[in-house]
Amino acid sequence: MERESMEFDVVIVGAGPAGLSTACKLMQLANENNQELMVCVVEKGSEVGAHILSGAVFEPRAMNELFPDWKEKGAPLNLSLIHISEPTRPY
Repeated sequence: MERESMEFDVVIVGAGPAGLSTACKLMQLANENNQELMVCVVEKGSEVGAHILSGAVFEPRAMNELFPDWKEKGAPLNLSLIHISEPTRPY
């Protein structure tokens, strides 16, 4: 039986925030250093983000560090939250 194969320099398992940011940062570093790098991200869900970011409150510090121009590029984040206060307790 013949099988198709592909070669990668890096294989990342999981397309959650950590896996995707790792892949993006590796590619940024490779581009900055004029290096060719083959990165593969493997996700078990039906699509990237299938079960991670639904209705989430998003702390953008890591996004700002990884992609300083993400707002200008039109990321679909429409509301800003200034402060989250502690929930009041009923007792």
